Amino acid sequence: MDMQPKLRKDLLTSELKESDGATSVVIKDPVANKFFKLSRREYEFLRLFDGKISVDDGVELFRRRGQFITPDEANLIIDKASQTGLALGGKFNNAAYLGSAKERIKEAERTKIFSSVYFLYIPVLNPDRFLDKTVWIYKLLANRITLWVLLALIPGALYFVITGYQRMDREYLYFFNLENLVYLWLTIAFTKLIHEFSHAYMAKSFGLHVPQMGVAFLIFFPCLYCNTSDAWSLADRRQRIAISAAGILAETALAIVSTYIWYYSRPGMINSIAFYLMAISFVSTILFNGNPLIKFDGYFMLIDYLRIPNLQTKAFGYIKYLFWNRVLGSASITNNAQDARERSIFLVYGIAAFIYRIFLYAGICVTVYYSFDKLLGALLGAFAIILFVFRPILKGIGTVFTRKKELSPRPLGAIAFVAILVCAGLLLSVPLSSKSIYPCYVASTRIQKLTTPLKSSISRVHVRQGAFVRKGDILLELNPSFLRLALYKKEMQRNVGLKQVEVTLVDLNEMPKAISRQIEVYQVDDEIQRLHEELKIAKEGIMAPFDGVITALDYRVQPGFMPGEGAIVGQLESPDHTVIYALVPEKDRHLIRVGMNVEMWMPIGSGIKFNSRIENIRSYSEKDLKDSPFSSRVGGELATETKSEKYKDAPLEAQYLCEVSIPKTQAGIPLGMTGKISIPAPPQSILSRNIDRFLRTFTKETTL
Repeated sequence: MDMQPKLRKDLLTSELKESDGATSVVIKDPVANKFFKLSRREYEFLRLFDGKISVDDGVELFRRRGQFITPDEANLIIDKASQTGLALGGKFNNAAYLGSAKERIKEAERTKIFSSVYFLYIPVLNPDRFLDKTVWIYKLLANRITLWVLLALIPGALYFVITGYQRMDREYLYFFNLENLVYLWLTIAFTKLIHEFSHAYMAKSFGLHVPQMGVAFLIFFPCLYCNTSDAWSLADRRQRIAISAAGILAETALAIVSTYIWYYSRPGMINSIAFYLMAISFVSTILFNGNPLIKFDGYFMLIDYLRIPNLQTKAFGYIKYLFWNRVLGSASITNNAQDARERSIFLVYGIAAFIYRIFLYAGICVTVYYSFDKLLGALLGAFAIILFVFRPILKGIGTVFTRKKELSPRPLGAIAFVAILVCAGLLLSVPLSSKSIYPCYVASTRIQKLTTPLKSSISRVHVRQGAFVRKGDILLELNPSFLRLALYKKEMQRNVGLKQVEVTLVDLNEMPKAISRQIEVYQVDDEIQRLHEELKIAKEGIMAPFDGVITALDYRVQPGFMPGEGAIVGQLESPDHTVIYALVPEKDRHLIRVGMNVEMWMPIGSGIKFNSRIENIRSYSEKDLKDSPFSSRVGGELATETKSEKYKDAPLEAQYLCEVSIPKTQAGIPLGMTGKISIPAPPQSILSRNIDRFLRTFTKETTL
């Protein structure tokens, strides 16, 4: 019986202008929420079928309307429309195919539910009426003048980013600091608010309907999303690209303005928020919104530029076709690439998107594990491995067994597939040399705390922080007035005591008290002697016990300041007894050992390099962190947080301190200078390196 196909009536269509001047038709399937592109000729042919005429009748009717089509071409068009679900009554609408399609739909729905753990979208409201009333504000701000102003500001922003790289590197350490997490959340929410409303307003400026705006959960983190899917109905692809690019442009503008605010503002809340806006806008645009390998703005811009709807689905489908048809010899999978151009695009994009997806999910799981919650990161990682690795492999093996009768492996295809696997295995297994870079600074092994030995105020200061002093140089002079007054009182007390002793010796009744009063006089003599010594110290001043550099000096050390007896007011370090301290995180502890050779770099002149060896390794404690140049609170590279009970800085991650000797040939490196230490790692492949890291982490967590 000749089939009588029928084009579905619920399909939505829109015209698309091609680069060669031809017009294509984009069809939206509202049920599957997919898009399909047909030539005008194919669409006009399909429109003939209403379920009452056969394919042969359709060919004849098409010829009467002045267009020629062969029966083979007609059957191919009907088969593709039937297979994609656009037409009913074709040979692909039989019970077996429909049952298989139903299973595939259910499988896709289950996969979508599982992957919603990573990306979940919940519609909240219909903003269309609000956008209609406020679109004039957007048009007032988004115009050619604004664009030219932003273009003029870009060179300055790039200059600030390049010259302020070290400052950015330090401030990035606060990204996952619990104290600043609220700022980070608010910044992300504000950035995404601007991003999504830019999409919505751009769509409204082209007269489109914006039906939904809601919340998207990216790894359980909420942010906004806007439904601008009606952009497919625009015939001009430049308008569709403009809608997709609106959010990226808005975030770029936000990043440029924030860069200027960050660079010129002082440390504080405004400076931190500006840095977050700049960093988040940049990272969001590069890794997500502007990236065409995942279904965000960059992806939709790419498919409009290439004029290939459903690029990702078609690319993965084409790779699936290559495996099943060219390797296993199955004819059940059809080729969805129409020409050599599409074949090349599908192959390159499919492989790139697949690799990027692996790195994306792995990066998400690792970031969550190390920066937020270990249990959640481990669960996400296990879930991703099961969902995206084990499940597809098991499903593929099962499909091979169920279809083994229709398989006829092709030798050339099998050889090519094995060769690809071997090359991938070699890339992952070839040992590669690597180096790990860590921060370090120059310190002294001979340190003297500067204290005020007397209860006296400071009368004169002879040094400043960073100054070099010689042994015996006077650092501070103390005011002797308090000591002179105390000495005068003690001398008066001594004279009175001597008179009392003389009186008791004359009176026989009081004579027994003479001994105790004489003892009191002796005690006063000792105190007078001590005051004379202290007065001598006050006159001479506090002197340097050895040659060194004043590496710390209390800012309150000024004439008139009374620090108190025994108070620490500064620190003296000897530049002749120096060592380099390097900081290594706990996860890399296995890379270092006492006695190993390392390479040092110090920013002297154009930079100097020298080799040395590790003399000692010990745990890095809160005591070490106090006033350490490693602490991010004083501009160092170690991210810290404040412990509320004692308000002490503590590292966010456990660290180890390596003591590295300085060769005699490199003597004279200034104290306090920061640099880098390069620690060589044994040659190791990418695969073995990640397996070792996983096993170390697993062993550590299971033994705690």
